[in-house]
Amino acid sequence: MSYDVDKFKLQKAPATIYYIPNFVNDEEEKLLLNKIYNVPKPKWTQLSNRRLQNWGGIPHPKGMLVEQIPQWLSLYLGKVYELGVFNDDIKPNHVLINEYLAGQGIMPHFDGPLFYPTIATLSLGSHTVLNFYQPQDDGKVSVEVRG
Repeated sequence: MSYDVDKFKLQKAPATIYYIPNFVNDEEEKLLLNKIYNVPKPKWTQLSNRRLQNWGGIPHPKGMLVEQIPQWLSLYLGKVYELGVFNDDIKPNHVLINEYLAGQGIMPHFDGPLFYPTIATLSLGSHTVLNFYQPQDDGKVSVEVRG
């Protein structure tokens, strides 16, 4: 499916934020959730209030330590790339899957230079609330996520 992303630009948000409803259909969502929850247990990292999976590489201060991304995720990296919101020469190359239970979330934060200048978020299984905040002094906008 091809998208005219300009029609999905949010008017009351930073100028580069888009919301595309139903980016994946119900069948794709079920398939992705099935894949996510059926990975080997060691693929999950347990944090204090949530679990996560890291695909495509391990973030490191000197750059990403690259790993192969499975086909079931590569398909969606391509779908995101086709939106044209990433720089033409930069394709999405990393997936961080965060599991938030109802009412959980994370505090405002910056994703860091490895993920700059573009990130994409895909919410599965429930809605997600993203709160964007004006920077205090370094010019970057932080984001808070609530599941």
